[in-house]
Amino acid sequence: MARICVDACFLIGLYDRDDQYHGVAIRQFEYLFSEKAERNQLIAPWPILYECLGSRHARDPRKLVLFNQRWTSLYGSAQLELLDDFPFREKCLAEYLGEQSRPLSLADRVLRAMIEDQQRFFDIFLTYNAGDFTDACERGAIVLMNEHTSPESYGI
Repeated sequence: MARICVDACFLIGLYDRDDQYHGVAIRQFEYLFSEKAERNQLIAPWPILYECLGSRHARDPRKLVLFNQRWTSLYGSAQLELLDDFPFREKCLAEYLGEQSRPLSLADRVLRAMIEDQQRFFDIFLTYNAGDFTDACERGAIVLMNEHTSPESYGI
């Protein structure tokens, strides 16, 4: 079983039929988290949920129904963990306000801090914005998956 942290771009692609990553997100989700798959765990940091479940998502009843079905199933099979960002908020906010050497959102800064943390909250990070996270994954020894990665190549 792998612990796979997902980025907002994966979730947006999964639930938005018009998103450029919709097809690949569906395939990756089915391979990694369906009932037929290995019992991998989906790790969702709270900032990702805020980013993904915005007003646009809330106004589309189809997305809400599909999201609720999938997440209820994952939660019921103990395959879902919501990762608290509390330990990272203050430092990342101060970094965001004080230093703009790298133009990253506050959510991305929190994710990078989670990736680099010694506790290793997850084994794999799935994003379609790999350029923002490659260095952090290397430092944190976290496997990086993107839209071009086949989950089969990792033996998951």
